[in-house]
Amino acid sequence: MDWFFNWIGWSILGFVLLALELVLPGVFIMWWGFASLILAFIVAFFTLGQASQISLFAIIATIFSLIWWKYQHGKDKKEDQNSSLNSREHAMLGAQGFVVEILPNGIARGKFGDTTWRVIGNNLQVADKIEVQKVEGITLFVRKQ
Repeated sequence: MDWFFNWIGWSILGFVLLALELVLPGVFIMWWGFASLILAFIVAFFTLGQASQISLFAIIATIFSLIWWKYQHGKDKKEDQNSSLNSREHAMLGAQGFVVEILPNGIARGKFGDTTWRVIGNNLQVADKIEVQKVEGITLFVRKQ
């Protein structure tokens, strides 16, 4: 295996891993390929033993993978917060219903389909037809129609 532990061997491994990333996309093998290419560059200028090369490859690949995971995980969390996918509250925007009960402090209960929601609106009376304008948590802000 001495033939592998030089800059050519690490370069070949790097390009093979990058090519595999094209065939099996997952944005994970790519970082190992980059780690291999960086190690090829290092080995071209410095003499390192096999154990050192393997250790350095593992360290570089782990660092790249962790940096990518941290970046992607943060990006995914931000996108999830801005998504209204599978969010019943956001699906309520524009929904039409009617007031079924007036509560103290200008709050009322509105019926939308088979569900009643806490609603807030101006001058609401029982049986008023309403439309949802905004959603905050479990409260619907409505206007009379």
